[in-house]
Parts: sequence; structure tokens; C-alpha cells
Amino acid sequence: MKIIRSYNNNVVLSRNKAGKEVILIGRGIAYGLHKGDEIDMMKVQKVFEISLIGREKNRYEKIIQEMPVEYVSVADEVISYIKEHCTKHINDSIYITMTDHIATTIDRLKEGIEFDNAMLSNVKLLYQEEYQLALQAVEILRKRFPVRIDDSEANFITLHIVTAEMDANMEQTYTITAITEEILKVVRRHFDIQEKDNYDFERFLTHCRFFVHRVINNQLEDKGLANFLLPELKRINGDEPRICVNEIAEMIEKKYKYKVNDDEKMYLLIYLYRLTK
Repeated sequence: MKIIRSYNNNVVLSRNKAGKEVILIGRGIAYGLHKGDEIDMMKVQKVFEISLIGREKNRYEKIIQEMPVEYVSVADEVISYIKEHCTKHINDSIYITMTDHIATTIDRLKEGIEFDNAMLSNVKLLYQEEYQLALQAVEILRKRFPVRIDDSEANFITLHIVTAEMDANMEQTYTITAITEEILKVVRRHFDIQEKDNYDFERFLTHCRFFVHRVINNQLEDKGLANFLLPELKRINGDEPRICVNEIAEMIEKKYKYKVNDDEKMYLLIYLYRLTK
């Protein structure tokens, strides 16, 4: 492989046999070399392909150019694990956010600075699959760096995973998490639900996550289906779930200033019925 661009002595951009751009990592692989020179593949420790383009690609290039090779390498290891084991699609934007987060976290912990995770106490419940992946990411970091890393760091990593799943930004993910927590509070007031190891509960939370994402991005579905289906759903399942959904919609409109249409209420109602049947 030949060098297309050197980010530093340890990280270069090249092209594989299929013609796709790849990042190569290895100590000193670019030392003394220039654009177009052949790379000694015996020195390459990591090869990974990403599909970032435009501004995102420029952001990632800037990040890896300015940080130690160990951080870039371990970030790739963490991301590879997440992509392999997650049941949902992970956007390649995670290379930007996760690499930057890991570097910042390790530097912060080396200086003995810890954050209060109290505001993220529900992350483990709201994003169960992603939280388990994040715990494994924490284990990878512990093996690679001689710093004390508490399990609570998995909360932040979880949110980065969720952000990449939803192709959102971190601010949106915090908002989605906050609104989902409020939805769950309303549901708990109406129903006594088994939350642990409950597939229907996990499906309900997943629906809530994408429902809220549509709400805050003004992408609510409105096909007029509720006019036909809501009366039948009410007849079959009674009033309590409908009352709960209406309270959720009122809470979102009053507290967060977002309007929930009847179709979205209907979809939310269907998942609530499955959860409470």
C-alpha cells in the first residue's frame, strides 16, 4: 500500500486492493516517508475502513492527527467490538465522537478528574443493550491504560453508541433521554410493569426513543390511520392505556413544546398495549 496522506508518523491514509480508503496505524510507519511511498506492512498494527466524507472526514482526520496512536488504536478496538455485537446499525460518525471521547476520558482520569454521573442514572435501564456494550468498552480501556476507570463511565459511552445509532448529535441524545425518562414516569404511574428481562419493555423503550427523535426533529408520521384504528384499539383494550398516552402527549407539549399528532399517539398506544397486556 502507498501513502495518500500522513497524519503523523504513526497514522496514514492509504487505499486497499479494492480501491477503498483505509486508515493504517503503527508506530513509525510513516517516519521518513512521503506521499506515494510504499508502506512497510510489517509495521502496521491496525487497518480499518470508514465511510466518512466531507466535513465529517475532515473532523476525524483532525482528531487522529492530534492524539497519541494508542488512543486511536483503542478507539478502533472499542468501535469494532460495538459494531460487531450491536443489533442496530451504527453510523460511522461514531469514529469521530467515540475517538474524541476516549481520548478526553483517559486524559481526564490521568489528571484525577471525575464527573458526577447522577444525571445519567437511568441510562442503564433506558438503553440496556447499549449499556452492556459500553461496559465491555470500559473493560477494553482498563486493559490498555493504567488508570482507574469506574463502571459509571459506561453511561457516557452508552450515549455515544445511541447517538451513532440514531444518526443524531449528543445534544439531541440528551434531550431524547430526558423525554424518555419523563414518558417512563408517566407509564409507571398508570401501570405496574416488570422492567427487568422484559422483551416487551425493551421494545417499548426502543419505540419511545425513535418516537422522541421524530418529535424533536419535527418528523412525526401523520397518515390519518388513527381515525380508523384508535376506536377499535380502545374497544379491545379499554381506556387506561389511552389515558396514559394522552397524558404523555400533554406532558411533551407542555414541558418540551412539541405537538404529538394522533398517528404517533396510536403507534405509542400499540406498544403500550403490548407492554401491559
